[in-house]
Amino acid sequence: MTSQTATTEELFADDPLAWAGGDYRALHRLGQTELAELQLAALRRRFADLRGELAVLDAMVADTGVEAIETLGDAIPLLFSPEVYKSYPASLLRRKRFDVLTGWLSRLTTVDLSGARAAAATSIDDWLADLDASTDLRVQHSSVTSGTMSFVPHTHSEVDAMFSVVGARVRGGGDPVPVVWPMIRKGRSGIMRCADALAEHVAGGADNVHAMHPGRMSADVMLLAGQIAAARARGEDVDADPGLLARREEFEALRRESEAAMPGFVERLADTLRGQRVYLMNTWNTLHQVATAGLDRGLDGLFAADSLIEPGGGTKGAHMPDDWQDRVLRFTGADRLQHIYAMTETTALHPMCGEGRYHLEPWTVAFVLDPATDEPLPRTGTQTGRGAFFDLLARTHWGGFRSEDRITVAYEPCACGRSTPQVHDGIRRLKDVGDVDKINCAATDSAHRAALDHLSGGS
Repeated sequence: MTSQTATTEELFADDPLAWAGGDYRALHRLGQTELAELQLAALRRRFADLRGELAVLDAMVADTGVEAIETLGDAIPLLFSPEVYKSYPASLLRRKRFDVLTGWLSRLTTVDLSGARAAAATSIDDWLADLDASTDLRVQHSSVTSGTMSFVPHTHSEVDAMFSVVGARVRGGGDPVPVVWPMIRKGRSGIMRCADALAEHVAGGADNVHAMHPGRMSADVMLLAGQIAAARARGEDVDADPGLLARREEFEALRRESEAAMPGFVERLADTLRGQRVYLMNTWNTLHQVATAGLDRGLDGLFAADSLIEPGGGTKGAHMPDDWQDRVLRFTGADRLQHIYAMTETTALHPMCGEGRYHLEPWTVAFVLDPATDEPLPRTGTQTGRGAFFDLLARTHWGGFRSEDRITVAYEPCACGRSTPQVHDGIRRLKDVGDVDKINCAATDSAHRAALDHLSGGS
């Protein structure tokens, strides 16, 4: 694989698993030079394809003067800020101006949204459901921990390419694996979109997804919950849409119903999946909750030892006891936990190896930036700073963004045998470390303002 033609470079960008001949392990055996060449070729292609098609990218190009991608680092001034995907006026949700929101979203994607019936939508759920039905978009919204909802315009085809890799990693070319889903079955947040994709690529069908609750989590209700939590944290009254506030009891009822469903859920798992190899991926606190419910009922060692248990997403604000991982292992019976690092903005679940490092899927280009200046640190050795990424699977939107995480990235091969760059355990929010006032993103602030100004135009 050392001499790549343009055709195989395009395949690497669009369908990494097909490029590797269906061998997931081959993707993590690429030499550093070969991987960098593939990534650069794919990045150049994405830049060329989206220039003139994605107005927000053109605005950033005009502001920065970056007219060509000659090295991976040339993309750094063009990386989105975390605010881009929530840059719409918040009043649009209150006023139910989903037609204007669709116009804002259309400036972030090349997908044709002219067939969407946004003006008929009366809720976020209606709006997103219509986009699902009338376009290839599968918009993922955030979990609203800050009180504001982000909307990231992934497409079905991009998510499908991502989860075909997950399926190969989990199944290894073998039979479908039952998916244990300890939460509400459906939803359109980043994590809840996973269940449908896992059904197709891991479970072999929806009937093999074992969900705690069969319903759908409302995006509107999630927004309300986030706004209530944010207002409480500020010591303020909730300033939410009165119509949404009227649904507060719906949220409380769903929360109570979900909590009540957990004991019956673990008992169903014992009846149907005891001793089987399963796939279980969710947030830390959710995995701890299901383990606690099982252990309280004397259920332990429930699944096969080679089950794949993948915690991700952190605590989501919950207090986690020191022994939570031991409890999850006791309940599930798995040999180990394989943590994952994932972000709504990218199409990848980065798995942790036995050395305790998250191996970045090779279509994800990692940069480490000085938090105070946004200057890039060398892509050699081991570097610590602001994590920034380019998602090469993103075909219809610009895949580059700067995270709010402080990470440590090792660019040399790992002791586990994989050669791909790794993120060390111990990821933390930048706001939780050091002097927040110094984290000013000065070097690329102008380009970010250009993007935000363009996105807010006409809203």
